[in-house]
Order: sequence, then C-alpha cells, then structure tokens
Amino acid sequence: MIQLLTKLIRSKTFLVLLGSASLWAQKPDHLVMNMTFKDSSIQIDALYQSISKEKIDSIYFLLNPGFDLDTINSKGLKSYKIAQKEGVSLPFYLLIFNKSIDKNEPFVVEFKYKIDLIQQNHMKSNWIELNADKLWFPNQHSLNNKLTYEVSISNFPPTYFLITHTDAKVTKNKGQINISKTTPWYEVLILAGKSMKEWRYDKNIKIIGNENIADATIESIGLKVKNSIDLLNTYFGMADPITSFEVVLRNTQKEELGFQFNRRNLIITGTDFNDYGNLSHEIAHFWWSKANFIEEPWMNESFANYSMYLVLKEYNYEDYKKVIARNRVIAETAIPVSKASLFAADSYNSYYYKGSVLLIKLEERIGPEIMRKLLSSCVEKRIKTTETFLAELENLTNKSDRDFFENLLKS
Repeated sequence: MIQLLTKLIRSKTFLVLLGSASLWAQKPDHLVMNMTFKDSSIQIDALYQSISKEKIDSIYFLLNPGFDLDTINSKGLKSYKIAQKEGVSLPFYLLIFNKSIDKNEPFVVEFKYKIDLIQQNHMKSNWIELNADKLWFPNQHSLNNKLTYEVSISNFPPTYFLITHTDAKVTKNKGQINISKTTPWYEVLILAGKSMKEWRYDKNIKIIGNENIADATIESIGLKVKNSIDLLNTYFGMADPITSFEVVLRNTQKEELGFQFNRRNLIITGTDFNDYGNLSHEIAHFWWSKANFIEEPWMNESFANYSMYLVLKEYNYEDYKKVIARNRVIAETAIPVSKASLFAADSYNSYYYKGSVLLIKLEERIGPEIMRKLLSSCVEKRIKTTETFLAELENLTNKSDRDFFENLLKS
C-alpha cells in the first residue's frame, strides 16, 4: 500500500488492529483515518478494514462523489466507478476485483481524497462539519453499517473547538489530535466551531455554543432540555436513562441549515430551534435510535415524535394541540407506514408524522397506562422492529389489539 499504510504497518496500533484473521472476523468494521488541515482544505487518507460476509468479486462503498477523489486502493482491485445500488437512492463507488474475496476473508480498502471546506462546508459561518449526513466518510454497503474508528488530525485550526461522539476518547500530543471510538457506530463525527465555549447548565447538562450567545438563551435552552429529559426518564421508567447530556449550538442559522440531529446523549442544534417541540424530539432519539433507520424509520422518527407529544402536552399544551392537528392532516394522505422505508417514494410524511398519529390512536384504544407500560417495556427490552413491537403489544394486551394496530400500519 502507499505511504499511509507503510506508516500504519510500523505502528503498534495497526499491528493490534490486524491481529489474526480469525480474531478479526469477530470484530466490526474498522476505519483508520489521517486528516491534515491546510488552508481551506482537508487532505484525508483512510483505511477501511472489514471481513467478507460471503464470497464476492465486488464491493459497494459510500463516498460523496463530489469530492476530489485521488485514489482508491485495495489488493487485487481491478477498477472502481460510481454506481447506483439497487433499492438505495444514493451514489456508491462500486469496487471490482480481479478475483473473488472468499467468505470470512479480511480485506482492506484505502481511500485518499480532499475536502474543500469553503465549497463543501459551512466555513462562511465559521463552522466545520464532517459526518455521515454529508456522506464524507467511507462506509461499506449502506448508511447503517456500524464501524469503530481511529482518527488522527494534524494542523487543526487552533481557534476552533472540537466536538465528537461523547463516548469517543480524545487525546492531544504535540499538536496532533487523536480520536478513538471502540463502540461501533454508523459514522465518524467531527464538528468544530470558531469562538465557542462551554456552559454547565447543571451537573448533568453541558451546552456548547458561540461565546456571544446571550445568557438568557442558554438558560432558556437548558431549562427545556432538563425538563424534557426529566419527563422522558420518568415516563420510560428509567430502564435506559439519560444521566449526562450535551447540547451543541452550531453557528449556522435555520435558514442556512434547516435541520438538527441526535447522537445518543448529544444533540446538534441551534439557537433558533429553541422550543420544546424541536429539542424534545431530538432528545427522545436517545431511546429510539437502536432501530433500523433504513428499513423501518418510523421506529425512530414516529416514536421520537410521540415522545415529543408527551413533553408538549406537559409544558406547552397550545403547541401540542397545533402540532397534533397538523400531523393528523398530513397523515391522511401519507402512504402506509408498513411501506415507508427510508428510500421509498413519498415516505417521509408516513414514517415521520403518520406513525406518531397511529401511536396516539393505539393509546386511545389501550389507555395511557398500558401505553406507558408498552413503551417502557420496548426500551427495557431494546425492541427495535415492528414485528417485535407488535408481539410485545399482544403480550401486554391481546391479539385483537395487535390486529387493530397492525391493520393501521397497513392502511
């Protein structure tokens, strides 16, 4: 392999990562990445290592085709091209090999590319964002392929505040930043903002944002976050409680970047998302992020929305009534929830809104106490598919209630 691989071979880290083929086969995919900041660009050298689940002669990798891609290297690689993968409306790189990779055979793929921060980021607002939402990191097969990672960052702008996964280990040595995440996840998360600082709302909630944000705004957001966490911890019986939480307020405005997102006990949002609806929805993903967000996205989004309704009902009842009324109207013309995969046509209104309206109908049928017991049980048992949810519903109630709700999902 080229220079990066030579460096890694000399390192103890790479020798440990390789190990024996039999041990490697038991581990999740792993990404080793070097990032070098230079002026307004980042040079990335990455190694992605995996194990073949079956005998194959080609592999799909998810990379943003808009990058200035220098090279893709792998043993026996014949060619690569941008291709469409069946059933997924995203552009992949299709790697084709001279000979087949056998089942349980380890393989390494190297990517080398450059990111122009001015053209492909939020540098105009003094913000750097590198994560799977931008498809900027190699990922085999699809978005829901979990991996561990080690990232080494050189020449990181000294005026920027670094944010990453809350369970990642970050060390600094002689101007170099090393990030290691040993719990598998779907992406590498690296965020950085200029002129940022930390606030401690209380001992459990930390808020990170621009140093010019008014104290009143921090207090307002912190209170909503605390109230939402306390209510949902109580509702779900603390089977999987939030014990600490981080809120990152990006410098971009809603008009420029109109979304926020959750990463377990971390949410990335902004000062103009400061209301109970926005904040509690993202917080609720803490309990519902384990489901397959490609095949059954309603198990993420609709359950987070239902959780949001609980918070709104308690802290802003007028907004609750408006949101419910709006979502009922949207649900009327949405496709069946059972057909709403992430990439299905016209599926967003179904898995985001309609599913949550159907959960309200279920609560009206079985009563709030049984509904609470059902959802708490789902959290405790890590239920993450529609089928296991329906089975738990039948277990707590009866087959008639299961059939009722299953028919709603198909309607």
